[in-house]
Amino acid sequence: MCSLKMEQIKRNSREFKVVKELLVDYAESATRKKVIKLYALKPYQSLEERILINDLKKDVAILYDLSYESILEYIRDRSKKLFREDKVALYYFKSSSKSKWIEYPFELTGKLKKQVMP
Repeated sequence: MCSLKMEQIKRNSREFKVVKELLVDYAESATRKKVIKLYALKPYQSLEERILINDLKKDVAILYDLSYESILEYIRDRSKKLFREDKVALYYFKSSSKSKWIEYPFELTGKLKKQVMP
């Protein structure tokens, strides 16, 4: 397993605001599945064990849409903290930095990644 370093993204930071804006703006976009990758994890799994929802064969549209809606709810919920893996655009939520439970990991790719991480 590779060791990943998490960094909390504060709600008043430029990065948080840009990520939130992109997620909201792409909510109805047809290209959303190409530039925003969503992952699934069991509660006890680490990020290295994540499963890419975009590539699933069965019920991918339903699972993707449900996960995306949950991410939008989490980004608005002040009790959930947004984290990013150091130097990559892989984001996830936790209730606190000490929590072991990673929730709703997602990744911005392509032009979205460049907007967030120049």
